[in-house]
Amino acid sequence: MFGNFQKKQSKLDEPIDAVLNSMQIYGPESTEYDELIGRLDRLTKMQSEERSSRVSPDTMAIVAGNILGILIIVAYEQKHVMVSKAVGMLLRSKSNHIS
Repeated sequence: MFGNFQKKQSKLDEPIDAVLNSMQIYGPESTEYDELIGRLDRLTKMQSEERSSRVSPDTMAIVAGNILGILIIVAYEQKHVMVSKAVGMLLRSKSNHIS
């Protein structure tokens, strides 16, 4: 829906790509691979901490839409009486009165 927003490039994307390329070169059997896994883990943690402080534009649009909808309903209810037949369909509690 909001696909026009472009993902902001992180400064850590380039080092992560370099580590992933090195991992492909060495392969999982080499001793360097374990060291590269450690580096990749640290870089991805740093990247997730960097991104966690921002609110996405999709979330902002959803919140704004919900608030606008609530305001429209409240404004309508202040000027017009809302009549609903749904109240009659509510289940009533049955009380056991012995007469």
